[in-house]
Amino acid sequence: MSDASGSALLDPRAARRALQNARGKQKLDLILSAPDPQQLVSSLPPEELYFALLDIGPDDAAELVAMASPEQFRHFVDMSAWRGADEGPRTSQVIRWLSLAREGGEDLEKFRRQLWSLDIELLALVLRRELRVHDLTEEEPPRPQNPGMAYYTPDRRFLLEFAGSGEYAAVRQLIEDLYAQDPFGAGRLIESIRWELPIELEETARRWRDGRLRDAGVPEFEEAVAFYARPAQHRSEQSAGPATQALIAPRGPLLDAALERLDGDDLESAEEAIVYAANAALVANRVPLDDADEVREQLGDARATLSLGLELLSGGDPSRAAGILVEKPIRSVFQAAMGEAYRLQARARKIAAQARLPQAQSATVLDEPLESVVQALLRAPPTFHEPGQRRARAFGSRAEIARAEALLDEAEATLALLSTLGLSAAQLGPKAEEAGLGPAVVKASLAVRALIASQARGEPFSLRGAADEPGEKPAGFDEKLDQQLRSSVRDDVGRRAADRLRSLIG
Repeated sequence: MSDASGSALLDPRAARRALQNARGKQKLDLILSAPDPQQLVSSLPPEELYFALLDIGPDDAAELVAMASPEQFRHFVDMSAWRGADEGPRTSQVIRWLSLAREGGEDLEKFRRQLWSLDIELLALVLRRELRVHDLTEEEPPRPQNPGMAYYTPDRRFLLEFAGSGEYAAVRQLIEDLYAQDPFGAGRLIESIRWELPIELEETARRWRDGRLRDAGVPEFEEAVAFYARPAQHRSEQSAGPATQALIAPRGPLLDAALERLDGDDLESAEEAIVYAANAALVANRVPLDDADEVREQLGDARATLSLGLELLSGGDPSRAAGILVEKPIRSVFQAAMGEAYRLQARARKIAAQARLPQAQSATVLDEPLESVVQALLRAPPTFHEPGQRRARAFGSRAEIARAEALLDEAEATLALLSTLGLSAAQLGPKAEEAGLGPAVVKASLAVRALIASQARGEPFSLRGAADEPGEKPAGFDEKLDQQLRSSVRDDVGRRAADRLRSLIG
């Protein structure tokens, strides 16, 4: 197996690390270029192989599906076929994985072992949804409603009429494969779907599936949500490093640096704990486990949260962070980071309350990027929308906490400046209604521009026409703007707020 530089990756742990760092089709190339792809696939934990397939796109990696062990294959179905806690398994997903496994390899015996690894209740439920069964030992062969959608089982015991869901060929092939591997078991399965109740089949299949996922490190919802609970200790008790280190950004995620200092059982234990925390994030945030983009983003956010927690608890020391990974419960590391996020969220809520017009539901008078920073922190869980980035993400370092602090400082200074100018959100609300402007339109820069333009023209302040394309500035506009902004600021943060407004207005 080769990495991006072409060097051999013979160490399974190095191969797994390379897979974690690769994206999309790169994962497929890494596995297929290994000296023994089958051996590498077999060495991967089922959850890692599943997420690798999800990132590649299962339809583009049928050969990897075919290489999977029966236990790995069953995990694919466990993760993807059950969309929500209140939904049963999706027949289309079960059949999709079976089709990929059959088409991706030449060893039909191995595929049929994968097929029979699925819970008998799940197979029965899938077939019951698709078939109407006639037992020819008990009744005369009936005339099928649609002869083209009817089929005799290989033992000629049953006549099966298909429901017409569009999966006729796949389901017929499934029946043939079941009989080819175990004729007696297949006959019992077909017989059972005549009288088993769907709700009982689904409940039993769910119990088996949930038990396996717990064993694989996927917590139940209540346990997963506990990762996002506020930590009991005070913030000052969480951080083991001096405050002067808060702006020092590690060269890379501290989680990765800590793992590099572990080996043997300690490394295996730490990696299992990290997987558990990542799975908790997926469960708590109700991420569809077959949505590659959402899964990828959530797993990245979980690792970022753990990196921040380690940095807070270790003072940014990779060796101490490695010890914490081994000695402390992974949930406490996660919660340490969430404590900082919740602290910033509390500030953001106060800012948002002061920055909303009386008639606003969520939008504030803050301009970008301050608006996005505040709104991201108001989410559950709170996130950081760094200026210039496409999406908000979990906090991953103390440096990011410090950047968010600075932006919140600027947001507060902007509101103080507006208040000094007589443009508080409470004062702007009636003016916006008079002008027929919605809350999302009225921003700090628009209000200040309208105020200075009104003053330059010697008119009472109004927001009428303020949202129109700006025309030529009235005489003396720039001078009045500078005068008003200079007289309204008292410190460096206020000057930053004033400079941003001046730039937006200019």
